[in-house]
Formats: sequence, C-alpha cells, structure tokens
Amino acid sequence: MNGYLVLAISAGAVLGLGVAIMIAAFMPSHPRLGDALAALDERLHRPPLSKSAPRSTWLVSLLVPWLRQLPGAVMDADLELLGIERDRFLLHRAGTALAYAVAGPVLGATLAVLDAGIGFTVPAVFSIAGAVVGWNSAGAAVGTRAERGRMEMRFALVSYLQQVSLLRFGGAGVATALTVPARLLSDSWAMRRLHDELDLAERAGEMPWEGIRRFGQRIDLTELADVSSIAATAGQDGGAVVTTLLARAESLRDELLADEQADANRASGQLSTPGAVQVFVTVAWVLYPVAMALLTSA
Repeated sequence: MNGYLVLAISAGAVLGLGVAIMIAAFMPSHPRLGDALAALDERLHRPPLSKSAPRSTWLVSLLVPWLRQLPGAVMDADLELLGIERDRFLLHRAGTALAYAVAGPVLGATLAVLDAGIGFTVPAVFSIAGAVVGWNSAGAAVGTRAERGRMEMRFALVSYLQQVSLLRFGGAGVATALTVPARLLSDSWAMRRLHDELDLAERAGEMPWEGIRRFGQRIDLTELADVSSIAATAGQDGGAVVTTLLARAESLRDELLADEQADANRASGQLSTPGAVQVFVTVAWVLYPVAMALLTSA
C-alpha cells in the first residue's frame, strides 16, 4: 500500500474519532432512570450542570468506562470544586490526547512529501508521545485550576468569617449568621458555591453547618470543616463563637499571607539564576578576546 495513502487514512481516522467524541457530547438522549430518581432527592448533592455536559449516548457509554481505566486519574475533589462532571472531563481529556496525537500523522505526511526516507516508526512515536502529553496535560491543568480555586476559596472564607462574626456580635442567630453573608457576598464564585451548599442544606431540612461540613469534605478544604465545627458547637451548646470565629479568620489570613510571602521568595530565588547566568556570559564575552590575544602573543 502506498505510504501517502496509509498516512492519509491514519490522520483521517484520528481526526474522525476526535470529531465523533465532540459530537457525542451534544447528542440528545433520554436520561437514565437512576439519575432521574436521584435528581428528585434534595438530600443528595447535585453539581451544577454545564451546558456542555455529555449525554448518555452509545458512544459515551462505550468510551467512558474505558477512559476510566487509564492512568493519571484526577481527584474527585478537584472536579467537584470546579463543577466539572467526570464524564465530560474524560471526553475533553480524550479529545485533547487525540489532538496531540495528530502530530504524528502530520509529521509523517510532511516527511513523506519532503522524501526524507523515514519510515512509520518516527511518526508513530510522535503520535504515542503526543497522546500521552495531551492526556497528562489536561489532568495537570485541572489540578492547577483546583489549587488556585482552593486558594481563592480560602481568601473568600476570611471575609465570610468576619461577616459571620459581625452578625453574631449584633445578636443574629447562628443559622442566620452563616446564611446571610454567603448571599450578600455572592458576587464571587466562591461565595456562590457556598451559598448553593447552604441553600441545599436548608431545602433538605439540615442545619447550615452540616452543609458547610459536607462541602468541605467534597472539595478537600479543611478550613470549612473547622468553621462547621465552631458553628455546630454554638448551635448545639449555645456557646459564644464571635471570638473564636475572629481568631480563626485572623489565623487563616496569616497562613495565606505566609504562603504568599513564601511564593514571592521562591520566585525571587528563581529569578536570580538567569541574572547570574547573564552576568557570567557577559563577562566571558568581554574577557574572551583579551584572553585569546594573550595566549596568541605568548
């Protein structure tokens, strides 16, 4: 078989599979019975659905179980924090891997046109390497976004704790003090997520600190568990929490400032290395002619 034909078929197959995966995410279908029944239970958490959430088509049902077995799994807490469904993330990850894998057939076709005389080994290696890089890069991007989101959530939690303390100092109840600031500060995505969890707990007939505790467990944020414990103690035993909440907000702010200072020092240390290399190269460039002239005259 002609080499050009094989490369064209390979590139077309990879491209067609990627297009099929993207189309499958938008194909309408009937919901599964288990998902429909779970949606009626207000006690269960339901992450916000995205407009691009994948439907249960035959292609999705075929690919998702196989994609779940591949290495490089992403934590459920990261996806929960970002509001991304795992099936949609897996399809996006597979599409990214296929897009990177197209580099192999494209390279092979280019080398064939240039008559470089290289077989199919090099393009195949590039395809495999591209697929691995694309798969891992998509997972790493989600992890990076999740860590950044947790940092933003911690900064928002400092303001939230201060507002809760002020309301408690003004005589508001524990439940009211926990609910009102999340609604008033809902201009940020962190407070909107917290408000959604508090609203879900209220509709389920639970106390606000239960919703905060459950939310902290799902997104792996221990600071929310601390707030839940403080509020639960005040709500059940009637203890005063104004001083405790303010102290927790102060300690959390100090921790965040310390982390920011450590990151700044680390960045400054990394910037010093290129500067030292630049000085060394400049000195070598200036002294090289003089040294060569002395060695030649000697």
